[in-house]
Amino acid sequence: MLAKILVDCFRFESIDYPPSKVVTTAHDNDRNLLYKGRYYSPLIDTIEDDLRARGIECQSIARIASRIKGPLAHGRANSPEGRFARALMAKRLLGVLRRGQYPYSGMEERIWGEILDVTKARRVFGIQPSRELCVACHKRGVWVADVQHGVIAERHPWYGKKFRAADPREQLPDAFLVWDYGSAEVLNRWTKAKGIDARVVGNRWVARFMKPRSDDRLVQEMIAEFNKTMSGRVKKKNILVSLSWGESNIPNGFICPGLEEVMKATSDRIQWMIRLHPNQVRGFAEHEFPKFKAYFSAELRDHAEWEVATRAPLPVLLASSDLHITWWSSTSIEAAQFGIKSAALNPRLRKRDPIKEGYEFEMPKLTASVHISDYYEYYKKLGMIDFVPETAAEIGAWIARNIDREKVPESYEERDQLYGELLAFLSE
Repeated sequence: MLAKILVDCFRFESIDYPPSKVVTTAHDNDRNLLYKGRYYSPLIDTIEDDLRARGIECQSIARIASRIKGPLAHGRANSPEGRFARALMAKRLLGVLRRGQYPYSGMEERIWGEILDVTKARRVFGIQPSRELCVACHKRGVWVADVQHGVIAERHPWYGKKFRAADPREQLPDAFLVWDYGSAEVLNRWTKAKGIDARVVGNRWVARFMKPRSDDRLVQEMIAEFNKTMSGRVKKKNILVSLSWGESNIPNGFICPGLEEVMKATSDRIQWMIRLHPNQVRGFAEHEFPKFKAYFSAELRDHAEWEVATRAPLPVLLASSDLHITWWSSTSIEAAQFGIKSAALNPRLRKRDPIKEGYEFEMPKLTASVHISDYYEYYKKLGMIDFVPETAAEIGAWIARNIDREKVPESYEERDQLYGELLAFLSE
């Protein structure tokens, strides 16, 4: 990736994108689904497709160091990669000179400003829009939103109060489009005072598979392809294992010894499905991909499956899974929305220092309030995510307790209504 950024520094391109009312932004690891020869962003392209059905063609901007754009990407994705690369290098240099301060890049802001001016966009949404993009939007009266793509927690440096509450308002989006009420509450602790909306519209990719529409060709084709691939296999309970990237505290880098032991001991009665993180396939950690294949071939080849699990859309896997186990992936949130329990094994989740402040919120249509403290605390309180010691005995006992539990997906009725209102607003 560093090599690509250095090469990009010598690219010179013009920003001559067609006019569009809506501009979106995403990175390569967000465009992780290959569909009809093009890479699809489950979160961003889902919303773009819904807008396209309303007559709105979006212009998507691939973030710095992205490879997926033009004919490789679903929809209309471009990037002034040379300009972005030069801005990033200058930003990193500024960060060295101004230690302890955010190295705000006027160069990056001007790039975004030119994109907005050329496209004449009035709405922007994407995965973690930068402070510079937000400023460029606010200067032009353009509404900008951050689309949730994983964990939102008090300790997350992009979302926590102690990290973002001091940011100037112009460096923040107008809204956060979140998956669940716990994520909204984490944000509301500091966003309300700044007039920023934390809107619970749900995970729109998950929503498409919870109640698949007969006219949703992508969803119907993905479900049919998965069912065809899995047909003929011996019927077993399914457990999905989602990997995290860069886990140096796991001896083999991928699956802790306790879980590996359980997988080998139970593969005669459990179908183990291992899903690599998108970054391990294409992104910041793709160097881990060949290492994983070597590890899998040596240790788990006869006990699990990874290719189908990595290639298939996550909601298709979840719909066929009985349980989910991870080191600490945000897949736990999506699993919970499907009514599937997760075991998170990372010991840091069990040994963290508690947050002294107590926060309460009341979920719509529920009388009991839930206290939230940190990563996954909302769904932990609801009994959907357990922090389990990473030994074979503890993991095996957790599986035995939960493997036959009934799956009850969350209701998306209110989220669907808010999402419909969002589409109407974006289409104005």
